[in-house]
Amino acid sequence: MHGLLHDIGVAVIAATAFGLIAHFLRQPIILGYLIAGALIGPGLGFGLVEDEQNIEIISEIGLILLLFIIGLEMKLGELLSAGKQLLVAGFGQFVMCAVLGLGFFMLLGYSFGGGSGKLDGLYLALVCGLSSTAIVVKLLYDKFELDTLSGRLTIGILVIQDVYAILVLALQPNLSNPQALPIIKALAGSGLLLVAGFLISKWILRHIFAAISKSPEMVVATSIGWCALVAGGAGAMGLSQEMGALIAGLSISAFPYSLHVTAKTLPLRDFFLTLFFMSLGMKITAPRLDLMPTIVAVVGFVIVSRFLSVYPLLAWCGAGRRTCFITSLNLAQLSEFSLVIAALGVTHGHLGADTVAALIYAMAITAVLSSYAIRFSHPLFGWYHRLLSRAGMATRSVDRGDEATCDHHPVALLGFHRGARALIDELERRNPELLRKVLVIDYNPEVLRELKARGVAGHFGDISSIDTLKHAHLDHATLILSTIPDMLLKGTDNLSLVKSCRAFAPAATILATVDLPEHEARMTAAGASAVIQPHALVGAHLAGLVETTLAG
Repeated sequence: MHGLLHDIGVAVIAATAFGLIAHFLRQPIILGYLIAGALIGPGLGFGLVEDEQNIEIISEIGLILLLFIIGLEMKLGELLSAGKQLLVAGFGQFVMCAVLGLGFFMLLGYSFGGGSGKLDGLYLALVCGLSSTAIVVKLLYDKFELDTLSGRLTIGILVIQDVYAILVLALQPNLSNPQALPIIKALAGSGLLLVAGFLISKWILRHIFAAISKSPEMVVATSIGWCALVAGGAGAMGLSQEMGALIAGLSISAFPYSLHVTAKTLPLRDFFLTLFFMSLGMKITAPRLDLMPTIVAVVGFVIVSRFLSVYPLLAWCGAGRRTCFITSLNLAQLSEFSLVIAALGVTHGHLGADTVAALIYAMAITAVLSSYAIRFSHPLFGWYHRLLSRAGMATRSVDRGDEATCDHHPVALLGFHRGARALIDELERRNPELLRKVLVIDYNPEVLRELKARGVAGHFGDISSIDTLKHAHLDHATLILSTIPDMLLKGTDNLSLVKSCRAFAPAATILATVDLPEHEARMTAAGASAVIQPHALVGAHLAGLVETTLAG
């Protein structure tokens, strides 16, 4: 335990230092983590971490939490709304990449069995078809592009890739002599776990969450416990624990509490993912010239193969040029699953250790390249689109599918107390059509059910949480109203809410509530467009009533 704590401490300090350097230099944070891991690791650095296996254990927990949160945020209805595009690109991409890889690595002279018994070429063809869930989800989340059409297609393809990875892992022990039974067992086990997860969620978890909905700590603890239970069950069945975590999150994603669970577990997930990238950096060994051809071949093939597989499949299904390009770009890196499969390949005697070392370098390089590519995906598409236009190729209209496709509302209400309720009642009386343009963010499931019955959109979450405001897409709001007085707010105040909302929606009109007139200046300085003084409104209404009464 002392060694584990020591290694975690060294890794966290190094990650913080180099993460800050990367941030100040405006470089991808992942690059800072990889460099930090390489410098403290035993292969290339100073050997400050004696047993990097300890960090791998923690990083695996990070991957499990990552898949759990992906499941929580994944709405099957929205995912399946991509329809034919997702199904064709998802199931066709890996197959096309594998076929292209077989031909490419065969031409380069990599072994495919025979007298040597090595399967380096086959392994390279398979692992190069998988993309990194950890890298892609983190980068898309930071860019707020998980809800875009290309974002949903990217996540859907990654999920299907995980299914293929499970099949490869099931086949791997008998890869020299494949058998159907391991594949059938893997498919049957995954299906059984999925059905069991949804049935338990429907008949048991639903009642448990309803009973503890007003205790945020219990909601989070129960959700993580459910994740551990399903992930452990998947491991016991011989399946991927990461896939079990995905099923665990997916099975409760329909609950309104999933957003709160996501907001509370994101810092924990990000901490473990930091250690994951650190552990990847610690695996980097001293560069060797004899590995360069394999590294270059893998990096080049991974990037090119995504555009030769994802792009044409999506275009064939009618996706726009922007969606095809950005989805292909999002997936242009090597997966963490690739290293797992390659490491097991060495154990089974199918793969040489040098090939695994080359794959580690290739994953690190593609991770850095993807950090830049996803960060500048839209400018890159602009150059690509102009290049095709200048080449005289027929241009289709640039689709708007990369904008967030979930319903956005121009009016957002932070909390549903007396003032907000009075506003909804008055709008319902004056112009019911305006209710469709209003989004209410509130922590009470009963309130959300009432609003839904009245045709008003509701968003479950704590308005004091920045993640809640992010997921509610406040950047699309035209008018943001905070009608709850400070004395009734818990864990925040109107001043903090104004600052957060102004950061997300710089062009929006923000109205906040103040208790005293002297607070108006502070609120305006923080970014409020105007303030609401309930006592002043009451006074003005009563003054009018007095005047009318006395005049009569």
